[in-house]
Amino acid sequence: METAEIQKAVSWVVGGLFVFALYSEVGYRHKPRKQRSFVEGQEYDVAITLISTDAKALACWSAEDPNNRHCQFQSPTEQWAKPAPSGRQAAEDTLAPYKTTDDELLLIPGLFQQPALRERLNIDPPTFGVEHIRFVANCKLHIEGKLKEINVRWATNGQWQQQKDVPFGGVTSCWLSDG
Repeated sequence: METAEIQKAVSWVVGGLFVFALYSEVGYRHKPRKQRSFVEGQEYDVAITLISTDAKALACWSAEDPNNRHCQFQSPTEQWAKPAPSGRQAAEDTLAPYKTTDDELLLIPGLFQQPALRERLNIDPPTFGVEHIRFVANCKLHIEGKLKEINVRWATNGQWQQQKDVPFGGVTSCWLSDG
């Protein structure tokens, strides 16, 4: 094969790769997945992606306390100060942010109080600085409402991120699967 023929073949291959790359970036787009619209009073199956340290690291702040549910913080720097209703532990009412496997943000109180998750923490304690395996909590979620404005963080010293219209509610019947 002549040098000119090799150069021509290489030029066609490079050109073809360029066209394919351009099509991949511009022409081919996945349609964004439509988010579920959660309705107050309804129950949903949810798959929540977690690692053990989420039991300690995740938090939110908001001054709202619908149904006596509230964030760990009432401002960016002040912990929630109002006492819990009698007969309940604070964890049962303290909301924390979680993401589902299809990237939906939910606020759930006491997720790690569920028996399957307590058992998981006994096996894989939420120790910071240690690698943890991701898992999924498959639960029934009962929607109690939405918080209009809330700020969440994904690490104990993380930045607060503002969110709007975030559904909240309690979970039951959780079981775990690999994440």
